[in-house]
Amino acid sequence: MRKILGKTLLLAVLTAVLLTVTAFAGEVQTALVNADALRLRSEPSTSSSTITYLSSGTQVEILEELGEWYHVSADGVSGYVYAAYITFQSGSTVTAAAPSESLAGQIGLVTGSTVNFRSAPSTDDAILKVLKADQEVTIISITDGWCKALQEGQEGYIKADYVSVNGIPLVDPRGIITGDCVNVRSAPSTDSGVVTKVYAGELVDLIALENDWYSVSYEGKSGYISADYLRVYTGEPGSGLGADIVATAQKYLGTRYVYGGASSKGFDCSGFTMYIFGLYGYSLPHSATSQWYNSGTTVAREDLQPGDLVLFCDPSRSAGKACSHVGIYVGDGDFIHASSGSNAVRISSLSESYYGGYYVGAKRVA
Repeated sequence: MRKILGKTLLLAVLTAVLLTVTAFAGEVQTALVNADALRLRSEPSTSSSTITYLSSGTQVEILEELGEWYHVSADGVSGYVYAAYITFQSGSTVTAAAPSESLAGQIGLVTGSTVNFRSAPSTDDAILKVLKADQEVTIISITDGWCKALQEGQEGYIKADYVSVNGIPLVDPRGIITGDCVNVRSAPSTDSGVVTKVYAGELVDLIALENDWYSVSYEGKSGYISADYLRVYTGEPGSGLGADIVATAQKYLGTRYVYGGASSKGFDCSGFTMYIFGLYGYSLPHSATSQWYNSGTTVAREDLQPGDLVLFCDPSRSAGKACSHVGIYVGDGDFIHASSGSNAVRISSLSESYYGGYYVGAKRVA
């Protein structure tokens, strides 16, 4: 009799456990997207491809938690989203906007200087028109690297590499830090805590842009950076940057000369040019000779433009190397440089006997 009761009790316990597990397995945890144009990615990484975009308020099913990422399903499409942009709802009922399968209907901006708008998604297909930077397109869909869009009522295709939405590129969304030392904050406010710090020229992954704050990912940490200290990184030399480079360089006039220095606390000549160009996404070596050999293209003296590197060689200071000094051409025969003789960043003239006599050449980087 005891054996029968024992078996009966064991079966009852197992049945209760099975029912509990079954009930739990049948529950689906839901949450809402809390950012505009959140990328649903193929892998839990900002370097992975974008499957589609989810608009703010989209309801998702949580399939798996993976640290800073969630594996989710939205309207039958599964992928990975950054956990910081998912909000869980209290209570059993969730009211949400309909899931967004794409960015359909949103306005995108052309980011290339001249971009072909084609009749079909192939570089072999006919060009309907050529679009200029900042022209608007209305997105219809995004497939295999091509954006199907309307432009002034005409339907066509443009490479997704050359379109941004809400300030974020559709492809490889990265930003370059333009401030000296910038706080990555826990919330989009200068009153919030500091998660980490990033420095001029460093790249961060862009996730979203809201109210002049970028949400970013950097070395496994997520947070927010003010748009004042970051610009979208294109990875390509840009035209017309020379004047901007000069304007930035002139902000450091009077900064003290420090041998080996490459920060706003102090520069040597190549540290100054390396730092300034780094703010625009260009990586220059910390050596005048290396900048001469390894950076940009050679420019004749009569073709100098603002923003070009100008290089010099004083044999008494070069230790046998090709160059001993470097600066940035500002126009009208002048250049800005970190001068050891003046112990500061200053502007000098190429017509001065010293610089005219030791002039080596110029390189165009941007």
